[in-house]
Amino acid sequence: MRIRWAAALSFAMGVCCFAQSAQSQSTSNDKNLLSTPLRRAAERDIPSKTRKLVSCRRFSLACLSCYGSFQSAARLSADPNTRSRTSDGWMDEFTGLLAFDGSKQPQDFGVNANAGVQASMNWGLPILRDWGIGAQVGTNVTATQNAVRVFELLDESRSRTQNFTTVGAFQRLDSGIAWGGVYDFLYEDSYDNFALGQWRLRGSYDLSECNQVGITTQLRSFSDNGNFGNNTPVTLRSINQGSVYWRRFWETGAQTTGWIGIADGHGENNAVTGPSPAKSDSVLFGADILMPLTSSFAIYGEANMITPFDTGTVDAFLGLQWYPGRRAFLARRGKYSPLLSTASSTSFSTDLDQ
Repeated sequence: MRIRWAAALSFAMGVCCFAQSAQSQSTSNDKNLLSTPLRRAAERDIPSKTRKLVSCRRFSLACLSCYGSFQSAARLSADPNTRSRTSDGWMDEFTGLLAFDGSKQPQDFGVNANAGVQASMNWGLPILRDWGIGAQVGTNVTATQNAVRVFELLDESRSRTQNFTTVGAFQRLDSGIAWGGVYDFLYEDSYDNFALGQWRLRGSYDLSECNQVGITTQLRSFSDNGNFGNNTPVTLRSINQGSVYWRRFWETGAQTTGWIGIADGHGENNAVTGPSPAKSDSVLFGADILMPLTSSFAIYGEANMITPFDTGTVDAFLGLQWYPGRRAFLARRGKYSPLLSTASSTSFSTDLDQ
């Protein structure tokens, strides 16, 4: 099945590139395009740092608009039809995601895992243009079923629904420095109802046109109490984390990010064997990938692990991301692109304490 999907994707990209090579006459006019007022209009919409990032792509001219070159970005940004469809730019930094989601965390009491789907959105907007400050707001609904039968045998919930809400602000500077923070709220309906909160902070720096490094921190805000079964009181809370990351913008238009860091201690309690001593600080690592398919769609996924795997976290999702502003090839590089993703299990790890 994987081979079939890979073959289908390769075939689709080949057809796209063939179609573009057949239109090489229009492509050969890119130099003229870049010397017209369309170029100036595009430059007003695309930050100078973004133009440098896009210019790092070095691939066949026949596939330029397959992969979203600067010329294509300029044409798209200056197209009045595109501008009207995006409400004068207000939808340029809006994304929607539908993905498969898998999660195992300490809150699963050592005997469960979850698999299902998530639907989320993230929206970046300018709030103080003179200062280059933007806001972001997002929401995520994740519905999963138990991937292990233990909860069922213990007469507990067989499903879980999580609703994440993310609100924050950020600033990108022409120097390549960016910083920002968001607040994440989680409402969860599983073996009981819980409401949790955390802060996420990030600072980043563009080392070059195609490489970015940064620091991300998650800090617990508030916890909540509930019951597992009829008479087992538990407390759920987010896990404090800190990590450094490196993001690479590839010539094909893809983006990859890897991170490593330290997570606060977490519980190792088990619903069958009972309470256990808490685990001390642990190593965490993770990655994300973004692969534009067209100017409107991309494959996007994240994974985050807190060791040890048997009592820590194993969280991941992979799905299709939609860009109604047709800026998939400029994802996460616009002046007002959200600095952080909408909260999910990969960025909101939950501990259980008895």
